[in-house]
Order: sequence, then structure tokens, then C-alpha cells
Amino acid sequence: PVRALPHIAHDAVDTFERSGPQLSIVAATRMLAALLAATMSGKPPLVTIEAARACVTRLGPTGGERTFILGSQSASRRALLGATGARFDVLTPSIDEAAIGDRERDAPTELVARIALAKADALLERLRTSDHPSLSVPTSTSILLTGDQVVTFAGAIREKPRDRAEARAMIESYGRDIPCATVQAICLHDLATGARVLGHSTAEVLIAPIPEAVIEQLLLGNVDGHGDVMDCAGALMIEHPEVAPRVISVLGGLDSVMGLSTKLLVSLLAELQAKPPLCSYDGLRPGGARKAVLEQRTWAVVGDGLNPQKPAFRIVERLLNSGREVRLVNPRDSSGAVFQNISATFESGAAPVDAVNLVISPALGKGIVEQMANLGVRYLFVQPGADSEGVLARARELGLVVVQGCVLQEDLSKIE
Repeated sequence: PVRALPHIAHDAVDTFERSGPQLSIVAATRMLAALLAATMSGKPPLVTIEAARACVTRLGPTGGERTFILGSQSASRRALLGATGARFDVLTPSIDEAAIGDRERDAPTELVARIALAKADALLERLRTSDHPSLSVPTSTSILLTGDQVVTFAGAIREKPRDRAEARAMIESYGRDIPCATVQAICLHDLATGARVLGHSTAEVLIAPIPEAVIEQLLLGNVDGHGDVMDCAGALMIEHPEVAPRVISVLGGLDSVMGLSTKLLVSLLAELQAKPPLCSYDGLRPGGARKAVLEQRTWAVVGDGLNPQKPAFRIVERLLNSGREVRLVNPRDSSGAVFQNISATFESGAAPVDAVNLVISPALGKGIVEQMANLGVRYLFVQPGADSEGVLARARELGLVVVQGCVLQEDLSKIE
């Protein structure tokens, strides 16, 4: 791409000069491959808050009738929530985030979940004691929306930098051979019913080397209204006009990287408004995750669903008999009788898949959960034999709602 490649080429030279032998041939080769992929795809992603707003998932007719209280001062979260069509006001919680969780031991998804829940509890207390300014939305029937996000890089959690020196070290580390990831939790709490749901979203960003002059500019702070890296997890501000042209790829949603996965928001809202409300994680209500997965209407069964001798065949029958819609997916079947991947089910024009039943080798299972995350399919039921630790760990890293067991032995409610 004409716009980005001059920046990237110049920055690569700058990084080689600064890094010397620390930047391996492997790293350089991977970066070159990513640059070539960006060139072949047409042009690099447009990384602005306007671009993120343009690709949000809008609230449906039912969701659009509800009002929200957003527990965040983030300008990007406000902009993205507004783009969904939501009516909302802002009320920020007062908590000590640094005192919550263990940065050395907690998984990123666990840490952001703890903080999102703590923010929701703090907002409930403010509303209970009327310790807040007047709001433009009702405080008895609105939905609290809280969240948290961290950046992970090379397996380590990165929150907002403690000082400019730490911010510099973070920024300098990007632009190597591995992407950085954003891990986000969203909590919705219905003030009318007391129901609460929680979900995770993960996105990955690959950035070309950032030159010293740009790093110095970023460390100056909020120059020309572009924001301050000190306010960003991992000092990662990809929408900054000097950083955006150096973004090679974004996987998992630009809105998610900028602080609010609207796909996740819409999915959680559907859970919250189900009758009775679903709860998508076991920490709040025993069995909540299992119920949330099993109540889904449209399923993809990944396995040999056409072979009467295989468990997948009987699982398909069970789901159909309980009123579910089923899509047959088998990566090993090229006959055209079934879909070969989850993405193809979305391209068929049929109703999108809500949940996936995995009845296939773990060697293929990881690819399926990656597809699910990219498509915004959150609910995964994993059968015995498909439940390798690698598949389960990756599914949880991606924020999927994961249940293990056998559908043939579950108590499936009839869907009319």
C-alpha cells in the first residue's frame, strides 16, 4: 500500500539500527511476510475511531429500547456505544484496580473479569446511596455496562503504564515478530431484574516498527487532542495518527481493540433479556454456563454427522428433535454435502450459528475455535475425545463460553 509502506520501510531500518543482533533473521522474515500480506490484500486497515464506529454491531429492536449506564470515562467506549444506537449516560465507579487480582498468576481473562465485576458492584453501591449526579436515563430499569481491558504481549499482562519510562519500554517492544493482544471483559447488570452476565473478547494487533521520533512524540502526552499513552493499557494507542499507518493487521474487531466489542455486547444483551435470564459463567450462578450454551437455537455440529455409526450423527438427531436448527460441518468432507468450516455456514444465507458442538479430533479443534472467535460465535460444547487441554485453553483465551460433556446425556429443553 502506497500510504503505509514508506512509513514501514523507513521504520524497519530504524529498528534494525537500534536493535542490531537482538532482532533475529526469523523476526525480520516474519515482519517481511506480514508486510507482503498487507500489500497483497490491497491496503492496511484503516485504524481510526470513525472506522471502528462504522463497523459496530448495532443493537436490535429489542436491545435498542433499553437504556444503559456506562461505567467508563473512555471517550472511545462512549463513541462506540453511541454508534450501536444505545441511549445511555455515564457514571464512573471509584475502585482501586491495582488491588484486584494477581497480575503474576491470574489469567488475563480472569483478571479483567474480576475488575469488570468490581466496577459493577461499585456502581450498584453508588446508585443505592444516591451518591451520584442526576442521570438522563432511569436508575431503576437501565442496564449497567462495565468492563476492563488489558494488553498481553509475549505472555505477560500489560495494564496502563506506571510512568513514562515504562510506557517507552512497552512501545519499543512492539513491531517485532509477535502480535500483541487485547483481552476484554464486559459485564451487564440489569437494574430491573438483578440479572448479570459476563463475557470476554480477544483481538490481536500486528504493528510495524515504531521509530524513535514517533516514540518521543507519543511520550509527550495529549498533544493536539490525540490522547495520552499513559491512559492506555500497554501504552497501545493504535488510533494515534502516527501509529495507525504502521498497523499491519487487526484480528478480532477494531471496536474490540479500542475498548468495546459490540459483537460481545449484543450477545450478552440477548442472554440478559432471555426468559428466564441466562447467566454465561459459573461464578455467578451454578450451572450458568451450561444453561447458556444449551439454550441456544442454531447449532453447528463439527464431526462426521452423516455417518450413523458416529456420535455426531446421534447428536444431530438429538438437537433436531429438541427444536434446534443444525448445520453439519466436517473439515474432512469435501463432497459438498456438508460445510467444511464454520465460516461457510455464515456465507450460506441461513440463520447464523449460535453454538458449536465439537465432536472432532483436537488437531482440528483449535482451528474451529479460532473461526468461532473471528465470527463472534461465543458458545462451545466440547464432547469427550475433542476436549484436549490445548483446545480448551485456547477457547477460554478467546473468551468463548465453554462447556464439556455429552449432549446425548443433557436435559435439553424443547424449543418451539
